[in-house]
Amino acid sequence: MIHHLDLDTAAPALHDIELVAEPRLNAPASPPRLKERVSLGAVVRALTVEEAAAGEEEWSDFLKTESPHSDYFMLSLVCAFRPTRNGDPFVDAAVGIQLESPGKADDQQPIAWSISPKKRLVPARRAARIALTAKLAIVESSVEFSPEGEHEELFVVGMGERDSDPEWRFRKTSSTPLIGDETLTVIVKTSAGAPTQARISVAATVRHRHLGVIPYRAELPPVLRIIDLRSQ
Repeated sequence: MIHHLDLDTAAPALHDIELVAEPRLNAPASPPRLKERVSLGAVVRALTVEEAAAGEEEWSDFLKTESPHSDYFMLSLVCAFRPTRNGDPFVDAAVGIQLESPGKADDQQPIAWSISPKKRLVPARRAARIALTAKLAIVESSVEFSPEGEHEELFVVGMGERDSDPEWRFRKTSSTPLIGDETLTVIVKTSAGAPTQARISVAATVRHRHLGVIPYRAELPPVLRIIDLRSQ
């Protein structure tokens, strides 16, 4: 687990990234690029083996045994999803990390030892209730929220723990739009002294009022496209 680590890590600087529509067959024209809808920042910190093992007591001895020939890093990404004036909402989004040690054998590639969040549920919204006011013949609608614990929907899920390609997938729910800042954290286990980098990818789907549902990929600046964990 990662959420319990109390590390003095500075907040990353956010960079605006552009979203480019994925090519579509038989599309008359590509939708325009989307700007100021997503910002991304990254921060890296080297960890001691005690920090890397915190909260995972069952793995503490294993990580200590591995420490003479392993290094540990914490990579945190802050992804900010912004609303737009025309009201075109995000339907879903994905953030992926490909961990690599160039020139190293397959069994020496870095892995995501731990990721956070692994899952987040949000309260679901019940269907709207329609009521007719008899005297005035006015139709009134109201929205009810289910009591806590009665029904929840999956908002984000993290995958790829113990693998080299962790990712997080977001999806707006009936009660929670895909807006705001999200922090994604991975503890990386890599061979001692080995070059270690993280390739970042971001994708999102937007529901346009006139164009329908359009998938996009992010065009990342070089500072975010490939992050050298050892140079931070």
